[in-house]
Amino acid sequence: MTQLNIALALMGGVAVCIALLSALIKRSPVSEPALAVLVGVAVGPYGLSWLDLARWGDTFSILEQAARLTLAIGLMGVALRLQPAALKAMLKPIMLLLTFVMLGMWLVSSLLAGWLLGLSLWAALLLGAVVTPTDPVVASSIVTGKFAKEHLPLRLRDTLSAESGANDGLAYAFVMLPILMLSHAPDQAWSRWLIESVLIGIGGAALLGSVVGLAAAKLLALSERKKLVASSSLLGYTVAFSLLTLGLAKLLATDGVLAVFAAGLAFNLFSERYEEQEEENIQEAVAKLFTLPMFVIFGIALPLREWATLGWPLVALAVLILLLRRPPVVMLLSATWRNSLNLRDSLYLGWFGPLGIAAIYYSALAHSQLDDPLYWHAASALIFASIMIHGVSAAPLSRLYASHHGAAPPGSARLHDESD
Repeated sequence: MTQLNIALALMGGVAVCIALLSALIKRSPVSEPALAVLVGVAVGPYGLSWLDLARWGDTFSILEQAARLTLAIGLMGVALRLQPAALKAMLKPIMLLLTFVMLGMWLVSSLLAGWLLGLSLWAALLLGAVVTPTDPVVASSIVTGKFAKEHLPLRLRDTLSAESGANDGLAYAFVMLPILMLSHAPDQAWSRWLIESVLIGIGGAALLGSVVGLAAAKLLALSERKKLVASSSLLGYTVAFSLLTLGLAKLLATDGVLAVFAAGLAFNLFSERYEEQEEENIQEAVAKLFTLPMFVIFGIALPLREWATLGWPLVALAVLILLLRRPPVVMLLSATWRNSLNLRDSLYLGWFGPLGIAAIYYSALAHSQLDDPLYWHAASALIFASIMIHGVSAAPLSRLYASHHGAAPPGSARLHDESD
């Protein structure tokens, strides 16, 4: 009980302090997720020893379920703030990011993991898959708020948001293939992957999310016409149906992460939008209320002793993942979307592909399926490095981009913030 009360007081205090200093933090070289992680390290077993996840229960089960819930809330916020006009204009780069860039990030990460950590083929492919998705929660700290709107155009913000929202769920197929290959005979693994992971997991999730989101939009419109809704705020409604979707997806053995994003996107596209700016601010505040404690939990759970055991290969892997996992792949494809994004857009997009809660979720899932802590030990170091480096570089590179942003490409020249 003492651990619970300390956790509540600490995480509530972190959320309050960050909320009070949010404008200052946006302009500073330290991001909100990075601050929360450092607080977790400070109060965890390697710091003041106030909190220890091992005393709460199974550490990996806590990480997996907490990350799953946090992703659901964060993804709903991402889906609701995307503007349909921006999605239409940026469809080509978004689709390329979700196919060729995502595949490239997986292969590059896997090659680096196999080389530096000496992993077998499928073990390397699993670790590479865990760190493939761009995290929507960390990305949101870069592309939301007044600072981001002043320095980054809508085309860039919504492209990164849409990619990070969708590729979290799509990474499920990448993660499950090596897990099945490591735990089953090859023929059985391939058939289970195609049916359970791709057809049911991904296809079922997209279908379920679309149906729930569409139904939620139509039911809300009907209730408003019949004057059955007491308040026009979407906050409670969207949080409720994101949790509904997450639970249904688990019961139906589909990927809940993708289902929630698909539900939010369908709701966004088919619902009438009221008081958009106010709703966006409220949704962002609620998302932070859930996501900041998750980063504190991550900081508490960091396996610092195991990092030291893995030594310099892990340090080299973290550095090379940051430099080679995403930027070269994005720049190779940048010429294909010049009508939508210019060269500076591509450079910014190539660098900011942060790791975060999605990778925490998939590394904990890999441990629960294979009972091998190596994936958590390695992935947690890569996540920590990404949160810190991308957090430190976000504000200065956003200012640099704003001072040399170049002309808007023809395909996105008419996009403007609806809040302007």
